[in-house]
Amino acid sequence: MIAGVLLAAGQATRYGRPKLLERFRGESLLRRAAHTFSEAGCSPLVVVLPPSLDLRGELDGIPALLTENPHPERGLARSIALGLEALPEQTQAVLIGVADQPLLDAAAVRTLIQAFRPGRIVAPRYGTVAGNPRIYDRRFFSELRRLSGDRGAQVLALRHPDAVDEVPLPARYGLDIDTPQDWSGLDERPP
Repeated sequence: MIAGVLLAAGQATRYGRPKLLERFRGESLLRRAAHTFSEAGCSPLVVVLPPSLDLRGELDGIPALLTENPHPERGLARSIALGLEALPEQTQAVLIGVADQPLLDAAAVRTLIQAFRPGRIVAPRYGTVAGNPRIYDRRFFSELRRLSGDRGAQVLALRHPDAVDEVPLPARYGLDIDTPQDWSGLDERPP
């Protein structure tokens, strides 16, 4: 089994309001992402939440361990470390992803999981761009815990290019929502 860590403690400063509560196809972005990871088979699934916004209700009925990042302003790296800390010690690999990719579905995540090999990093390639979520073997856990600031775990892929297996996925799956304008072109968008 591959565990999942869903990073959902970001401050959404470019969005201007709590974007993870925005609805897409009947679900909040947060619920949709957690459901996608869970349905794909990530077990256990850890969701890292911010302290200032109560998002727990969005995850009702989804088997997830919830942990809080008390200082999301310190950057993404702290959320990654907190997510890893919440995993069982025997975890062999973890899929780390973000909650603002509304078109990513469970089938795409399963494709990444099926591509995983021990000792490796699996990264999706959306057209010409490498993206999230990525899978990291436990041999990278200590490096993941030592990350700092707002740079995500993709730093490890740059440090260890020989360990990366890229999996091509349709470019649309890599779309992430950073500003309200990013909804353009989707079949539903919040007001």
